[in-house]
Amino acid sequence: MKRVFSLVCLLALTGTAFAGFSIGFNNTLIPVNVYNVTGGDLWTEDIYMLRLGFMASPDFRLEGYVGYMKESFEEDPPATTPVEFEGSGMIFGAGGYYVIAAPANTSFSIGARFLYGSVKMESGVYEAETKSWCLDPLMRIDFAIPGAERLAIFTEYGFRYANATSTYTASGTQDPTENKWTGFQTYAPANVLAGAYYVF
Repeated sequence: MKRVFSLVCLLALTGTAFAGFSIGFNNTLIPVNVYNVTGGDLWTEDIYMLRLGFMASPDFRLEGYVGYMKESFEEDPPATTPVEFEGSGMIFGAGGYYVIAAPANTSFSIGARFLYGSVKMESGVYEAETKSWCLDPLMRIDFAIPGAERLAIFTEYGFRYANATSTYTASGTQDPTENKWTGFQTYAPANVLAGAYYVF
């Protein structure tokens, strides 16, 4: 009986300590490369980030993000001698959202998110490092699943101001080449669903 009582107390204290916190994932697009020196073209890839959230007040949510990616690919269209690239990237950031309406099992919020990323790609001859940052003013819709209100999914749409610089280094070349891209874009998740989370 004492063990059962102790377990109930522990669960109650844990729920109180983590009240307002949430954990889940967020799928977003990040800059991974800038090619074409004249004007520059921005290449993006979607990445799944760990999302940690906290309700600072009933109407304001803070979130933190961290993500990691690893991939390999060949040039498209392929060169006479195919060149295979391998690379990895790290991204982290934070955001805040203000709830403007909250009908049953749904909340509509506006806010902004800042992301910083670093992606490195290499082949046998070339190395490329892309550093970028993005500021995303967003409109977001969260749906709590009926019967399991602690589990929620969300989608988000808006605009993005991005700044990315790719530095290319070839073996035997002393001076690296830099390609830069800066500008505004419309923003939407790669899929309709942008993420999901569980609220403690």
